[in-house]
Amino acid sequence: MRKEIYNEKSKNEKLEAEKIKAEKQEMEKLQDKYLDKVLEQIRCKKARPYIAKELESHLEDQITDNIKAGMSKEKAEQEAVRDMGDPVETGVELDRIHRPQIAWKLLILVGLLSVLGIIVHTVITKNSGVANLISSKRYIAHVAIGIAVMCGIYFLDYTWIARHAKKSGVVLMAACILASVFGINIVNGNIYWPLYISGHYIFMNAFILLYVPVYGGIIYHYHGSGYGGLIKSVLWLLLPVFIMLQAPAFMTASTLAICMLVMLTVAVLNDWFHVSKTKAIAGIWGASVIAPAVVFAVMCFGDYLSAYYKARITVWIGSGNEMNYIANLMHNMLKQDQMIGANGVNISQKLPDYNADYLLTYLSATYGILAGICICAILAILILAVFRAAVKQKNQLGMLMGCGCGMVLLTNFLINVLINTGTFPTVMTFLPFLSAGGNYIVVCYAMLGIVLSVYKNKNIYPKHLYIGKQGNSRKILRNIMD
Repeated sequence: MRKEIYNEKSKNEKLEAEKIKAEKQEMEKLQDKYLDKVLEQIRCKKARPYIAKELESHLEDQITDNIKAGMSKEKAEQEAVRDMGDPVETGVELDRIHRPQIAWKLLILVGLLSVLGIIVHTVITKNSGVANLISSKRYIAHVAIGIAVMCGIYFLDYTWIARHAKKSGVVLMAACILASVFGINIVNGNIYWPLYISGHYIFMNAFILLYVPVYGGIIYHYHGSGYGGLIKSVLWLLLPVFIMLQAPAFMTASTLAICMLVMLTVAVLNDWFHVSKTKAIAGIWGASVIAPAVVFAVMCFGDYLSAYYKARITVWIGSGNEMNYIANLMHNMLKQDQMIGANGVNISQKLPDYNADYLLTYLSATYGILAGICICAILAILILAVFRAAVKQKNQLGMLMGCGCGMVLLTNFLINVLINTGTFPTVMTFLPFLSAGGNYIVVCYAMLGIVLSVYKNKNIYPKHLYIGKQGNSRKILRNIMD
């Protein structure tokens, strides 16, 4: 008798469990059917996993609220799906929101700068004769290559760069080391770092700047890793800086250090590492002030610098009658410049690299200070637009990579302006997008390609996303909870 009662009870429990399971499967089927219908309306495939996750979260919250209101679980689920609205209408509206965006203002500005650069270099060729004809043609060719690179990165998607950030960083550093081994001794012991590929020189002093946005992807891999992740991020920062100091390429090393320090600070402020913000930032910037001073002293007073570099440093920090020739020339030229029109000085005979490092001085001397101000204003607006596009990103990875690109452009722009006004020691520099020098031109367009890619996906990716190995998107895509 007891056995029969027990068997009957077990049978009823089994039937009840099967009934609950069937109801659950039915409701899951109902939810999946609704989600599938919504996702059919979404044209951007990259956005679908994130939209599905968002809708599932909304459904779960609504079901919970309905149950709390006194509904049965089955009724709560049915009402939750009904409350979400018509799946086609919902999908169409979400498709309108989650679609790729084009940064038209940025494109117009870079188009304007590209045309302006071509005009400026064509006019320089006309004024200086056949000697600069080859340089002008090269500038146009480099602009075309730069635009092609920009478009390629735009369609590549910045998350791909972030996913392979560590490998990309290692490749860039390895290329610098390789170039240093085969570096060409050009003048006074100065070693320039080119790689000779298919008849073209690839200067790593320029291309190592791409390490800055890549660094954004590198430190994103350490999200939530605590002080251990922060220390690893600092090491990834120091490696390329140390390598460039071996050239020695102080300006490039300084640019890398400043840009990446700002990026690391932004990451700490956004609580990427889950550490004490005050202690971390104080430690990072404290070490950043002390360490360079020590390195500078060791390199100056040791046997690590060539006589040429030691002489230049002596001139920079010297006083009295010992003045830097270029800086002195910049001051004199600025005094003679007029607001509009030429100052009467043949700048091409007095100033080296007048179509590259000192392009602003050439324009001010030839067409007036107003011409230089207009060029600077357009560049400033472009750089401001880059930062604006980056800062407005919902996705933290895109925000940081975009800010890194902006920092590279801003740092070099400011240094170039200061050098051309004679207020900064003469170092290797460039005016973004406008200075002759194909490597730097291509790098500038590559930076803009990353920013455009970030902007394109601003309504697609969530605040945080998984950038590990690709696979089933529903399994690997997850938000990193704050």
